[in-house]
Amino acid sequence: MDHLYFSPKQRSDWGASFQQHFPQQAAAAIAQADRWCEDKPIIWKGFEIDLGQPINWLYNPTGDKEFTWGINRFKHLRSLGTAYACTGDEKYAAKALEHILGWIDTQPCPRNLPAEELTYFQRPGPWRLLETGLRLRQWIYAYHFFDESDSWKGEAKQRFLQSVKEHAWFLSTYKASIEINHSIMHMIGLLGAGLTFVTWEESAEWRSIAMKRLEECIRVQVLQDGVHSELTPHYHMVSLELFVDCAVMAKKRGLAFSGEYERIVAGMTRFASLMIRQDGSMAPFADSFANQPPDLNAAALYYDRPRLLLEDQLYEQFWTVGPEAIDRLIAAAANSPEAEAEAEAAAKSPEAAVSQAALTPGEAEATSAHVEERLPFAFPAAGYYGLGDTEQQLIFDAAALGGPHGHADALSFEWCAYGEALFVDPGTYTYMENPWRRYFKSTSAHNTVLVDGQDQTPYLRTQRWGVPEAAVSLIAWEPNQQMLCAEHDGYASRGVTHRRALWFLDSGEWVIYDRLVSTGEHTYQHRLHTRLLKWETQRLAKESGSSTDQTRSHAQPACYYAKGSSLANGAEAATASPLACELLVFGPPELELDVEDSWESVHQMKMQPLKVLQGLLTTENEGAWFITVMKPTLGTQQLAISEWSVAMDEQGRPVLSLNRDGHLTVFAMPE
Repeated sequence: MDHLYFSPKQRSDWGASFQQHFPQQAAAAIAQADRWCEDKPIIWKGFEIDLGQPINWLYNPTGDKEFTWGINRFKHLRSLGTAYACTGDEKYAAKALEHILGWIDTQPCPRNLPAEELTYFQRPGPWRLLETGLRLRQWIYAYHFFDESDSWKGEAKQRFLQSVKEHAWFLSTYKASIEINHSIMHMIGLLGAGLTFVTWEESAEWRSIAMKRLEECIRVQVLQDGVHSELTPHYHMVSLELFVDCAVMAKKRGLAFSGEYERIVAGMTRFASLMIRQDGSMAPFADSFANQPPDLNAAALYYDRPRLLLEDQLYEQFWTVGPEAIDRLIAAAANSPEAEAEAEAAAKSPEAAVSQAALTPGEAEATSAHVEERLPFAFPAAGYYGLGDTEQQLIFDAAALGGPHGHADALSFEWCAYGEALFVDPGTYTYMENPWRRYFKSTSAHNTVLVDGQDQTPYLRTQRWGVPEAAVSLIAWEPNQQMLCAEHDGYASRGVTHRRALWFLDSGEWVIYDRLVSTGEHTYQHRLHTRLLKWETQRLAKESGSSTDQTRSHAQPACYYAKGSSLANGAEAATASPLACELLVFGPPELELDVEDSWESVHQMKMQPLKVLQGLLTTENEGAWFITVMKPTLGTQQLAISEWSVAMDEQGRPVLSLNRDGHLTVFAMPE
């Protein structure tokens, strides 16, 4: 009864199945487990660190509290357990027990401290509530991996089980705020203990507390449209997986969360499936990384939705759901319509499976399964919007700051075309307090307008913002016309309001119109961060507008043409992709356009080059405006420069005109 996932009799069969399904991951787990058994230094962010023998669980040579927290979560037990299930070698069980008992001997439970101190979310040391919950979760898995091994018997096993009870007591006694995702991780450990050790008299209370608080967590933390309130795609994905795993565990014991819980999880799954670039990586708004596709396997298994399957990461769910569920989902994915479409496209073009940038529009449509009917999309409570079609995709950030993990990126966006990310959010380099942390969170590092070199919300330190906090308001959302307009007040203290409107045209162009209403002299930087590393720019001499226009304006607006090429893809060097981008940038006569060097962080503590296309101007008492027309191209020029012009209306406001085939279309800022 006291085995939630698998019993000792099933362990070797599951291990054999794991090796069959995931041979590379099995080999990697065994290699890592051998390293632990040989007491070799651990690898942390590329550095070798010796924890000592026996392990000093408080040793921290990095100066980063995350290191101490990380090693006290005991995630390494998963590699030892996998190695034991796959090989049956007792050394892995013995080493796991050695680590656990060594930890128990040196890290006593703090029972006599004030509750305020024990529940402080930045509490140092191994008994922070977050580490307690995550460690207990790993210990539950360790129990399944090693129970009834030669090592895990008698007094040693009893000491382990007694510490499990102590962890559960601690989590059920000291309850922190339910407003951040830490609380989910507190409760998943408690729930795991209550559902595993069902014969213990305390377990019923643990289950009740955990399920009740998880119901509260999901209602408080998740907005009505299914987006986690931290507004950070990475932590949304983490929270979704945790909520689903809790539902899976409960289902194993014949229990269920409420219908409202299930409704919210379904909404979270929809948002997670949409925050994906055309290249499959996650759009890294706020404290997120684009180092791999979002792992939606927990939801894919829970809902039997093979379209969400990320097979490379499916091994992470194996020990939770078992080989039968894995087999069923893989078989369903192989027979899905998306798989058939991809196979058909690959048969037409051998390069189709390598890069969508090499596809014809028709082939791109067949292989862009993640786009489907989903563009345009809107999450108005959160503030994320998507525009485009099967060839292009733009995700727009009209979201609030979102708390400590937020970035000062109001009205920023990410743009993909033909399967590649062209204009990107630079991501998150580090959580450590240093100049790079500040830069990657800054307004300067995002695709928006920087005023007087200042952040939209004042930066205080790595996970703390000052006041006033920028607030974003939606002005217009017209999905049928693929049009969006929003503004933020982050520069109100400087006398500036920034409004941005955006249109996507059936002919493939994008129009981005920025207006900054202000008083006094200000400097404006319109910044676009791009993976296209080679740029040619030219200031164009435009014909004058009507006499009325010229009467109302002091001088002819500036117009620049820019073309970017030499795509840098992920951590790779610039490729030979034919994909390029053309832009027209209009602005006041004083506008200058230049190209700067910048950086993107796809992987933590690593950077790769970007370019920033920047429109720069300084005005006195007139505000500012920028109008950008952009279009991707697969080689030859696509943007018809002569069709586009800007003139000032009777109120002195710029209006963009498109004169194509005798048909005039105008783009004015919504009021």
